[in-house]
Amino acid sequence: MIGDPEREIRGVSTLEGAGPHEIAFLTNPRYRGEALRTRAAAVLVGPGASVPGHDLLEVAEPYLALAEILELFHPPRPRRPGVSPDARIGDAVRLGEGIEVGPFAILEMGVTVGPQAVIGAGCVLGEGSFVGADTVLFPRVVLYPGTQIGARCLIHSGVVLGSDGFGFATSAGSHRKIPQVGRVVVEDDVEIGANSAVDRGAVGDTIIGRGTKIDDLVMVAHGVRVGPDCLLVAQSGVAGSAALGRRVILAGQSGVAGHLNVGEATIVAAKSALFEDVPAGSFVAGIPAVDHRAWKRAVAAIRNLDKLRREVRTLRRRLDALEPPRGGTEP
Repeated sequence: MIGDPEREIRGVSTLEGAGPHEIAFLTNPRYRGEALRTRAAAVLVGPGASVPGHDLLEVAEPYLALAEILELFHPPRPRRPGVSPDARIGDAVRLGEGIEVGPFAILEMGVTVGPQAVIGAGCVLGEGSFVGADTVLFPRVVLYPGTQIGARCLIHSGVVLGSDGFGFATSAGSHRKIPQVGRVVVEDDVEIGANSAVDRGAVGDTIIGRGTKIDDLVMVAHGVRVGPDCLLVAQSGVAGSAALGRRVILAGQSGVAGHLNVGEATIVAAKSALFEDVPAGSFVAGIPAVDHRAWKRAVAAIRNLDKLRREVRTLRRRLDALEPPRGGTEP
């Protein structure tokens, strides 16, 4: 703490909205002006940051510290163990200790729910599906039969796990459905945002690796293997049978074509489309996606095209003026 260690903090707010008993946070230099004007009691900053006139809480990892502080002031709501009388529980369902099942949830035959899990209102858990310990399914999550979810996962409202993959055999102009008989397997500590969808594999499983975080409105197709600790940002999509290594980041609205291998720690920039394998540690951008440095050079060149066109036109006029008339003789 830099400043008054006895200063009272009662909450957390933004730089603009904080009052004299709240802590605000500064993690991006572009907001330094707001930090100088804030009424906050203290500002959470990274190493070496300076905000004259304000008490500072300096930490090595500000975002991590912010998460911990927010949990102190806004703890998760306490669990309310029990099964709502309005829920529907099928035969041979196994329920762990301390679980919570909300109204109008449906647990079909053979479902297993681990200890301390929460099944929100209106969820549907298909036959033989599994939900691990301490996992939370928010209202209206749908698990198709056989879907497996590990421990400590957060599955937000509207998520559909295990729907049929988009697989068809085309013959004589018509499309015959290929049965999708695999599963979706979500490993431990995964979060999946609202209204995202993960399709079951055609034959094998679609796998979401441990610790991966998926944003809202993301599509993961059949047979995809997403490695541990990946980040799939809003409206990104992965086509069938692609494989993402550990710690891959797909930025917003980016896409990966089917059957590709995306190396560990690769970053695919926003709105980019990947059409070929990339090695570990790549950073690609554009359509089709290429090394981000090449993409930046291409964008810079495109911005200068009109200027280049005018220069070429001027040079052509000058050359035409230097050329002798047709049919003339050289001097």
